[in-house]
Amino acid sequence: MELKEILYGAISQYDEHRIVSDIAQGDSSETINALMSHCFTSMEESGDDSPEMRSTLAEGMLHYLLTVSLIPSQRKTLLGQIEVDIAVPDTNTLSSSPKDAVVIIFPKTSEIKTIQEQIDKIRTIQPNPENIWVVVEDKIPSDVKVYFLKKDNLTFSNIINDLISFTSNKKQSKFKIFRITEN
Repeated sequence: MELKEILYGAISQYDEHRIVSDIAQGDSSETINALMSHCFTSMEESGDDSPEMRSTLAEGMLHYLLTVSLIPSQRKTLLGQIEVDIAVPDTNTLSSSPKDAVVIIFPKTSEIKTIQEQIDKIRTIQPNPENIWVVVEDKIPSDVKVYFLKKDNLTFSNIINDLISFTSNKKQSKFKIFRITEN
């Protein structure tokens, strides 16, 4: 089974409206935990449960969650010669005001040296270590914010709540959708 099928199967089973509602009510951690658990089980059953696949899954899930939660972000882009997996809110803000932007990276390896090299590259565009977020399988020695993908230590489930908290106190233009009702 393809990773995309696994992810969208979990989303469909959980119900997209429920996901949006949970995020709006501040319950995204439980939702992400349930979705990831479903996906991990499917990946294990298909025999493709490597750290690289879990990282790719987490990145795809975060892309989806950013969209449904209306958190402004820029994905899979270059800033200069540096690859950026996700920038919140975008690379323009990252360039002009790094304190107001988060860079999230998803190393597709479990090799600590390679992960550290990726972090070092990101430091050249994001000098604030607290605004560099890394999603990995196991603990790494670093001063950046780390989210884990281990079943027994799935801190990745907190990432949307953390992004909502981060963006809520930042000055940025936001696209708002208003519903007009008739009396």
